[in-house]
Amino acid sequence: MKVSIILPVYNAAQTINRMLESLRVQTLTDFEVLMIDDGSTDESCMILDEYANKDTRFKVVHKRNEGVSAARQTGIELAQGEYVIHADSDDWVDATMLEELYEKAKVTDADVVICDFYSNTDTKQTICKQQPSMLEPDVVLRELFQQLHGNCWNKLLRRVCYTKYHMYFPKGINHCEDLLTWVQLFQHKDVQIAYLPKAFYHYYNNPNSITRHFTRSTYEMRLSYIDKLNEILSSEYEKIKQQAAFCVFTEAVMFNVLTRSEALKGLSIFNNNIYKLKSLKWKVGFLFLLLGMNRIASKLVHY
Repeated sequence: MKVSIILPVYNAAQTINRMLESLRVQTLTDFEVLMIDDGSTDESCMILDEYANKDTRFKVVHKRNEGVSAARQTGIELAQGEYVIHADSDDWVDATMLEELYEKAKVTDADVVICDFYSNTDTKQTICKQQPSMLEPDVVLRELFQQLHGNCWNKLLRRVCYTKYHMYFPKGINHCEDLLTWVQLFQHKDVQIAYLPKAFYHYYNNPNSITRHFTRSTYEMRLSYIDKLNEILSSEYEKIKQQAAFCVFTEAVMFNVLTRSEALKGLSIFNNNIYKLKSLKWKVGFLFLLLGMNRIASKLVHY
């Protein structure tokens, strides 16, 4: 089998048909879709079962809810394809995606093929270019924390890389879980990378997505992500670790979820990052945070 597509699903009855149909009509036909039902409580379960019954390439696993990271890992452990790619339940793909990515991988003997993608709203479509400045693992790793996106759905990966490089999706971390897997991969200098300057994947910017609602729980999940990043990223990438942690702190300031002690501790740790900021408004915002005026700080420290 050429390609395995891993599709985590949780309460996606309103959108999942669009993704499944876009996969069903792929011009490359030698593939499997591993539909991982992560404990859905809506009609998603029935929709997935229907697809599995009418097309043997679509395989469904019903499991208890553990989050998207555990769902992706379940898919990896079941995958049979030479290459693997992921998809999300509220997006869709163009019909030639698998064929063109697989052909590029075979022609270049690449471990991973990176391509562009589309960002879609209900009224607008924008192409997001994802060309690394160099096709070197170290360069790509660093640029994943700059202009490149850390998602799994615009990257076709040779399946054996998961075992060869001990890659896994950290259970319980459902923020940037995909980025963490690429960090594991691109620390290895022998990884062969190719770039295909074409977009196939349509990422839907859902205004109701839970990723757009930042709460105290969200912040704690971000902290778990930072802990795992510090664990798996080697010491030569200290600047990346520091910048990633500062971004999480800044986001917490924006949404005013920090306790007084957390705010003061963060200001002490990230004093140098704040000093280097070009935005005067942000610097003033962090000053208000120091004074205990968190709500005013959140209005100034904002994109």
